[in-house]
Amino acid sequence: MNVLSKRLTGQLMAQLTLWLLLLLTIYPFVSMVFKSFKSFDQDTHSPWWITFPFHFENYSLAWETIHPFLWNTAIITVLATAGIVVLSSISGFILARFVFPLREVIFYIVISLMMIPGILSLIPLFILIRDLQLIDSSWGLIGPYIAGGIPFGIFLMRGFMEKLPGEVFEAAYIDGASVFQSFMKVAVPLSRPIFTTLIILNILNVWNDVILPSIVLTDDAHKTVAVGLLSFSSQFNEQGGTLFAGYIISSLPLLLFFVVASRQFIAGMTSGALKL
Repeated sequence: MNVLSKRLTGQLMAQLTLWLLLLLTIYPFVSMVFKSFKSFDQDTHSPWWITFPFHFENYSLAWETIHPFLWNTAIITVLATAGIVVLSSISGFILARFVFPLREVIFYIVISLMMIPGILSLIPLFILIRDLQLIDSSWGLIGPYIAGGIPFGIFLMRGFMEKLPGEVFEAAYIDGASVFQSFMKVAVPLSRPIFTTLIILNILNVWNDVILPSIVLTDDAHKTVAVGLLSFSSQFNEQGGTLFAGYIISSLPLLLFFVVASRQFIAGMTSGALKL
């Protein structure tokens, strides 16, 4: 009985600790939601609690300011993520399902690029973008994002596709399928969880990136949401409700996408795809 009591006490303490950590994690976001409906005076006199009336005009004002940034970011994110997924999946499939000279050497050279801090290549990358006359162009971001995301994408795809049963591919070849058909009709459907994982990780990376857009984009008309929010914050520094409403609007697309794709994302993360 004493052992059972100690076990129950341990479980209770563990659950309380988890709930406390969860509260500390989500409270900043909940507080931001509360503040987004307040006026400056409401936030000054009651910063921690809900106040009435709600000021929904904060959201309309924030939307008018940041919706061009959201549109720019969506275009760059979709094109960059699509490029990474297509190129990484094809490369990962070839490295996983075919045997050819120097295959392992090529793979380790590719993934060794993951070990190089991105900040070290920032100046050469900027010079390249400038020489290609891609400053203030979406392609000045899309190209580098694709190039930077491919090594990790190949790492994920190859690790997952190596574990796919070879008998399925052999049966497809016996039925007359070409290599491309075996990739599209066998490998891609079976690899759906890792595709979702790679898509979500790259969407988060591109959407939230500040460093590269801040040096490539100088015109407000081309800025992404991460960079646009910096000028937005200075513009509405004394209007806290509008400021927080802009933060909420900019984060909603990511939250909604993750809610829709969370099951596939968790399946991909727990399928052994991150093991080398």
